[in-house]
Amino acid sequence: MPSRCPLHIVTGKGGVGKTTIALALALRLARQGACVVVAEVEGRAGLTLATGRPVAHEPGPLLPTRTGRVEGVQIDARASLSGYLQRHYRLGFAADLLRLDPLVDFATRIAPGLRDILLIGQVTHLTETHPGIDALVLDAPPAGRVGSFLGAGAGLADLTDGSPIAEQAASVMDDLRDPTCRTQVVTVLDELPVTETIETVAALRDLGLRVDGLIANRCIATPEVPNPLPAAPAGIADADWAVMTAALVAEADRARGQDAWQALLGQRTGLAVARVPDTDPSGHGLSLLADALEGL
Repeated sequence: MPSRCPLHIVTGKGGVGKTTIALALALRLARQGACVVVAEVEGRAGLTLATGRPVAHEPGPLLPTRTGRVEGVQIDARASLSGYLQRHYRLGFAADLLRLDPLVDFATRIAPGLRDILLIGQVTHLTETHPGIDALVLDAPPAGRVGSFLGAGAGLADLTDGSPIAEQAASVMDDLRDPTCRTQVVTVLDELPVTETIETVAALRDLGLRVDGLIANRCIATPEVPNPLPAAPAGIADADWAVMTAALVAEADRARGQDAWQALLGQRTGLAVARVPDTDPSGHGLSLLADALEGL
């Protein structure tokens, strides 16, 4: 990444909506007139599921925008290995033979972490092969694996010191530790996701990587609940009114619970928590999420 194109890494526990947040972040960046590429790894097809558009191994249109562009790309381990060999060893057509799955698996088993380094390196290498990119958004692996994924280069550089692989690993770690690289951890404000988020932040910091902030997804506002609750209005049966008010009280309890988990999250990590609303990302929902991310 010679020009140090800004790299935004988005991770989080599975099911908290990190792919949706990655898309909303890309949309927010594109509003400034930027060409933003959202990259996914590990063949999960999350971008296609979220947008309904096919995502190939070369950047292509992903989201409609009024200004700028949002493109998507799927980073493939086979293509990453082939590209690496062509860049560093100039094997030409022979490198394409190593796109075969058995050979890729063999090569990556020789050096644990090599697959992850190649995937990250292929993401950052996009700015060399596609010079018009202004920003990259990486829809990273989920929180349970992101530490080993982003930290693969540290151990690999030591194990293969002096080799081109070590240089690749060191280059990747330099990119990840550069101030232009920003990592956001997505969560929802509930016990298990908050606990995993705190552990993820600690793991990333242990690797010398900076976490820039936390994004709390699917947040609700606290409704006003009169105390004491008024009697049922005329025309509404007491039983029906009890059901209606119970739902209101439960919603208020849930909102207060989210506030408590947010306070704990901020206290344990020392990071600001950006709240985004609980909204359907289809239609205008993604635009609303991008609005909520304006401060990032």
